[in-house]
Amino acid sequence: MIPAFVLKIVLFAAALVFVVVLVRSFFGRSNRAKTRDPRVRLPRSVAIAAAVLLALAVVASLLGFGSGDMRDPVPFRIASAVLLVVGLLVLLAYRNRYVLPGADAVVFRTIFGAERSIRYRDIVSHRTIDRRGRRMLVVRSSDGTTLRVHTSAPGMSRLVAAAAASSATAVRAPD
Repeated sequence: MIPAFVLKIVLFAAALVFVVVLVRSFFGRSNRAKTRDPRVRLPRSVAIAAAVLLALAVVASLLGFGSGDMRDPVPFRIASAVLLVVGLLVLLAYRNRYVLPGADAVVFRTIFGAERSIRYRDIVSHRTIDRRGRRMLVVRSSDGTTLRVHTSAPGMSRLVAAAAASSATAVRAPD
């Protein structure tokens, strides 16, 4: 039988190698494809946050499942499960979410992989909000599709102009 101390060291080393390989894979690839990809993706800091959450999940699971000396390992087990789920959701968001501005429409994909589009002429309403010093544009189309995007993101000038034009051409009801 393997002593508990040796098992802890082996599990910790395996988790450390996993985290190093995961973080290295995020930095090894560029954010865009080798051919010019016009899609606007989430920043790389989202992937780093996912890697940190997954690393914390591994450490918490090592403490919760590998340590026999603890009085109550259940909180670490619960924390490891929660951190794993949140880390995987953040990683899923990083892999799936993009916005592709086009000549007559903006195509985007949600974090769960549903691809949607909003034609510029179908914009019904829009509003801008300030979030932490950055302006966000919230656009709603006639079929109810909603898109939230930073106005300073590359290629969003057409969407901002189309939203402004839709409010300028809106017919107001008489008072």
